[in-house]
Amino acid sequence: MGKLIGISTGLKNVDMAPGNIPCVVINSDFVKACNNYGNTAVIFGPQENLKLIDVSKFDAIVISGGGDINPNIYGEEKLEKTIRISNNRDSTELAMLKSAEEHNIKTLAICRGHQLLNVYKGGTLYQDLKDSGFSQIDHDKPFDDARSHVHDVNIESNTKLYKIIQENEIQVNSIHHQAINKIGNDLQITAKSSDGVIEGVEVTNGWNAIGVQWHPENMLEDNVSIKLFEWLNS
Repeated sequence: MGKLIGISTGLKNVDMAPGNIPCVVINSDFVKACNNYGNTAVIFGPQENLKLIDVSKFDAIVISGGGDINPNIYGEEKLEKTIRISNNRDSTELAMLKSAEEHNIKTLAICRGHQLLNVYKGGTLYQDLKDSGFSQIDHDKPFDDARSHVHDVNIESNTKLYKIIQENEIQVNSIHHQAINKIGNDLQITAKSSDGVIEGVEVTNGWNAIGVQWHPENMLEDNVSIKLFEWLNS
């Protein structure tokens, strides 16, 4: 029997029979990335009025990308460029992370998820990279560049991420305007881009959890993506 991989996602308005309504949506490549290994993907949309979410029966979870995290969670006021906030999604994924840590469920946190992992562990974010002085690289390259290499990332050798990918320098896509600022508790920085933006983190307290700022699901044939999803599904 294959493994169960829980994958979080958000809402998007879609034209359906009842009209233009909020729907739980996700890139189907996430499902493929689990099915390719004989495993089953189970999608978590934002939950309402649930303080606890038990992911202990899952073999692994993915906290996927999406809109910005409510900065009130990390003790800051919302700035103008912080957009697409979903409090239900924030609370859902924070509850998933809490349960995953308690039960040591393997966790891959991607883009927004990578940032939320840091916030969950007490860290903070830059609410906008350009406004925070990061101008050397344009990190917000969606649409035409979403499945392309946008910039280099340097991976530290003494990390779980390096053991998974087995390379110090890789190329990644980039679809984000926010990034980790203050690193959270029990987290180690595993990778950075050349302008100093944190591109990878991992938990150091025994929980098998890593975060990456790029989107491996958009480039399933890429060698780095293959290695990350092999690790997730193993």
